[in-house]
Amino acid sequence: MILFVENNSKTKRRVTAVIVAAGTGQRMGGVEKPLIKLGKNTVFSMVLDAFEKSETVTDIVVVCRDNARLLPISSNYTAKEIRFAPGGKTRTESVLNGVLMSGNTDIVCIHDCARPFITAENIDAVVNAVYETGASCACKSVSDTIKYTDENGAAQYTPQRDRLIAVQTPQVFRKDIYLVASAMGKKNKLSATDDTTLAEAAGFKVKYINIGDNNDKLTTAEDIRRAKARIFLAEREKEGK
Repeated sequence: MILFVENNSKTKRRVTAVIVAAGTGQRMGGVEKPLIKLGKNTVFSMVLDAFEKSETVTDIVVVCRDNARLLPISSNYTAKEIRFAPGGKTRTESVLNGVLMSGNTDIVCIHDCARPFITAENIDAVVNAVYETGASCACKSVSDTIKYTDENGAAQYTPQRDRLIAVQTPQVFRKDIYLVASAMGKKNKLSATDDTTLAEAAGFKVKYINIGDNNDKLTTAEDIRRAKARIFLAEREKEGK
């Protein structure tokens, strides 16, 4: 295990958000998820709004394949500096590109643009937790009974439900910890769908913060339909109808 001297001070710590918007949308027929409109706003603008309102995030890096269609949206958000980084061949490569673009920052806060319902309060809760272990992550409780199966689909065992969590983003790391975890993951040819896997494989402890059930991810067309219905109902409720 690699050991780091802990620094729990929150004073003058620069926190760079890395918003990952470089996916191809294959499971959604090639649709660019950041540009999907949910009510009056795009997915991208909803995410930018949350990070601009965050009290802990100081600046933002957006990772994408082509920023031409995202730049006009980002120009509406001027409270914090927004920069763009190129997407990679994999999510892991895209995140690394964003982290490297963060410059002289202390902490990186990695978030999938496909989670547009994240709030500033959620972001700040996960960022503040990073000062305890150097790595923190949003999550939610699992309500379904989970079965672990073999390659033929036969159930092998049933994990204890109250010990299970569903891992989400944002995932927050001291930048030095992330870079070490990323390098070790590459050296060991580790295939990971998220960055906590890289950190834990490198021997770092991650603190998980339960932020509830509202941080839905948009993966399929059905997810989009549910998200639009959610926005519609919220707007109706606000109007008192």
